[in-house]
Amino acid sequence: MKRFTTDHLTTFAAVIEYGTFDAAAESLRVSPSAISQRIKVMEQLAGKVLLRRTNPVTPTQAGQSVLRIARQSEFLQLELERELVGEGGFQTVSIALNADSLATWFLEAVRMLAHEDEIFCDLRREGEFHSSALLRSGEVMAAITSRPGKIPGCSVDYLGVARYWCVAAPEYMNRYLPGFPSTTTREELNRAPVVEYDRKDFVQEAARVLIEEDMKLPPSLEPEQSPTIYIPSSPDYARAVYEGVAWGLLPQAQCSEHFAANTLVKLSTKPVEFPLYWQHWNINSPVLETVSRRVAEAAKAGLLSS
Repeated sequence: MKRFTTDHLTTFAAVIEYGTFDAAAESLRVSPSAISQRIKVMEQLAGKVLLRRTNPVTPTQAGQSVLRIARQSEFLQLELERELVGEGGFQTVSIALNADSLATWFLEAVRMLAHEDEIFCDLRREGEFHSSALLRSGEVMAAITSRPGKIPGCSVDYLGVARYWCVAAPEYMNRYLPGFPSTTTREELNRAPVVEYDRKDFVQEAARVLIEEDMKLPPSLEPEQSPTIYIPSSPDYARAVYEGVAWGLLPQAQCSEHFAANTLVKLSTKPVEFPLYWQHWNINSPVLETVSRRVAEAAKAGLLSS
């Protein structure tokens, strides 16, 4: 197939960013018909439909690949301008990551990039089990993920292990789970409120298994459901646990001081652990190399090595 031009790629990215042909036309200061014609030519060159004409416009599976290349092209152009301008230039990198990483260790990488490298982060909050979708669609340049499978057009690096503990405040335990774990029943556990980050968060399922193991309960034949409170903010989630609103699953960094002060109780003697990976565009970019180095340094200080 013939190659897309720079105008084609810029137009395609603008249509996705602004959601409609009219808004993209206004942004690029051309007519809506010019936008429509460029997209039509791109689809003819590709031999595939690249956009769903919905409101807002969304890319098809083939269009996601085009969007990734379009944004990589724009990023490299900005990086070239940064190098030519020299010390006065700066660059922004979009990253998808889970709220717990941001609340515990990732902000150090953000700080170093801003202070030392003049690279600024556009952070998109997404769970570590779902963040790869944003990278796959081209919405971000890099992502913290929990899966090592390499996304097309990307590289993947192991960062470390995130450790979480099933915990609750002592007053919560006295109210809902007295006698834990030896005399606590499954019925009491089912009535005990739990806090979840959002409806895509399923790590609590693994926590529930560990809790029941410590209670020495036989496996349940039916799914168990406790009253659930949804709090989509890592600091507020932790606060709900600290203040005895519900039991929850907290990163080790948010637990250690409370364990020392006996203001948190472990509901399981075993932690929940899963690996984290750094996936990013596989392009020759000094900016992305610097970002990857800063993230690796922050992960080394904030995560377990294995």
